[in-house]
Amino acid sequence: MQPVSSDNTTSFWQKILAKWIYPLRFLLILIIPLSLVDAVKFGKASGMPNLFSLWPIFVNYGLLSAIDYAVGKDKSQPANTVRQIPLYRWIALAALPAHILALVWGLHVYTTANFDLSGKLGWILSAGAVSGTLAITAAHELIHKQSKLEQWAGGILLSSVCYGGFKIEHIYGHHVHVSTPQDASSAKYGQSVYHFLPRAIYFNARNAWRLEAARLQRHKLSQWHNEMLRWTAISIGFALTAYVLFGAAGLVFFIGQSVVAFCELEVINYVEHYGLERQKTATGYERVRPEHSWNSNYRLMNYFLLNLARHSDHHANASRRYQELRHSEEAPQLPGGYGAMVLLALVPPLWFRVIHPRMPRLEIKLSPQCE
Repeated sequence: MQPVSSDNTTSFWQKILAKWIYPLRFLLILIIPLSLVDAVKFGKASGMPNLFSLWPIFVNYGLLSAIDYAVGKDKSQPANTVRQIPLYRWIALAALPAHILALVWGLHVYTTANFDLSGKLGWILSAGAVSGTLAITAAHELIHKQSKLEQWAGGILLSSVCYGGFKIEHIYGHHVHVSTPQDASSAKYGQSVYHFLPRAIYFNARNAWRLEAARLQRHKLSQWHNEMLRWTAISIGFALTAYVLFGAAGLVFFIGQSVVAFCELEVINYVEHYGLERQKTATGYERVRPEHSWNSNYRLMNYFLLNLARHSDHHANASRRYQELRHSEEAPQLPGGYGAMVLLALVPPLWFRVIHPRMPRLEIKLSPQCE
C-alpha cells in the first residue's frame, strides 16, 4: 500500500473543514432564542422578571453589537465550490423548527410568568425581536430558492409573524423596483424611519395582493391558486392555535410579537437601501448594481444573520445562496453591523449625521458648487 502524501492529507482535511466545519459558523442564528431562556432564568434568580423581560433586546442589540465591533470585519470571498455544500442549506431550514419552539416557549412564559404590564410589553418586544431575527432572516434566504421545501419553509416562517405577503412582494416587487420611487422598501434621502415604517408596511402588504392578482389574471388561474390566501390562512391557523392553547393572552402575544417582527424587518429594509437611487434611462431604470444597497462586512453579525448584510451582492446576484455572497468594495459601506445600525436608525438626527457623509455622490446632492 502506498503511503498517503502530505499533499493528499492536507487536501483531505481541507475538504472536511469546508464541508463540515466552516458551515457551523452560521449555526449562531439558531441560538438566538436562548436569550429568551436566559431572560426567564435571570428574572427568577433576581426576583425581577419584569426588568429581565427585556434581556433579549439588550443581548441582541446591545451586547452582540459591541462584540461585533470588537471582532471586526471580514472581507474574505467564498470559494466557488461553496454552493455545493448541503449543510448550509439545512442550517437555513433548521430555523423553522427552532422558531416554532421559541414561539411556543414565548407563549408559555407570557401566559404563566408573574409579569405586570411592563413585563408583558417587554416580553412581547423581546420575543418579536427574536422572531424578526431568526424567522424573517431565514425566510428571506429560503424564499429565493427554487425547491418547494425551501419555498414552503420560508412561507411558513413569514406566516408565523403575519407577514406572508413578503414572500411575493420582496421577490416580484422589491427586487424589481429597489432604489426607485416605486419601491416602498427603499427609503428616500432625508426620510426618517418613523415616516418610512408605516408606509412600507401598508404599501408592501397592498402590493403583495396586487402582484398575486396580476399573476392569476396573467395565467388565467382561479382564486384558489392565490398564494396570499395560503399564507393568510396559515397565519390565522397560528393565531387560532395560540388562542385555543393559551387563551386570549396567547392571541395577544402572537399578534404582538408578529407586529414587532415585521416592523424590525422594515427597519432593516430602511437601513439596507436608505437614500440610494437608480438612475432613470430611456427604457426604465438602470440595472441593479452593488452600489444600490448598503453593505456591511462585520463578521459576527453576518454569521448570526446568514450574511444578510452582504446585501449589495444579494441584490446584484439574487440567485446566490447566503454562503456565496461576496464583499463589494464598490458598494456604500455601513459603519457597523445591523444590530448597531437598527439602533442608530431609531434616532433620526444621529442616523443622518453618521450616514449622510458616507453616501455616494453626496457632494452632487448637497453642494451648489457642483451643479
